[in-house]
Amino acid sequence: MKAVRLGKESGDAHRERAEKTLLAISEFRRYLDSVEKDLSRMSKKFSNREIAQGVGFAATGIHEALTYLGIVKKVIEKTERIVAKKNVVSANEIDGLPSAARELR
Repeated sequence: MKAVRLGKESGDAHRERAEKTLLAISEFRRYLDSVEKDLSRMSKKFSNREIAQGVGFAATGIHEALTYLGIVKKVIEKTERIVAKKNVVSANEIDGLPSAARELR
């Protein structure tokens, strides 16, 4: 896993990476949703109680994974908003520097 230095990365590159991550999460979520539904259907088909129970546990685990994916998605979105706000504030501060330098003269 590669370390990311937010300060060295352009805002566009960071935003693009966040968008790709959110897209991957959405695709993975869709996949897990379909697997969960398939497992739920399968658990009803098995007459062997142990097999049906095992499939049910797998479906429950996938449901939990979907819950955590939702949390991760919210964290990424919130982080993206915070970084965007910091970038706007930093740009405003940089824009204000030349006028502050003139005032010192």
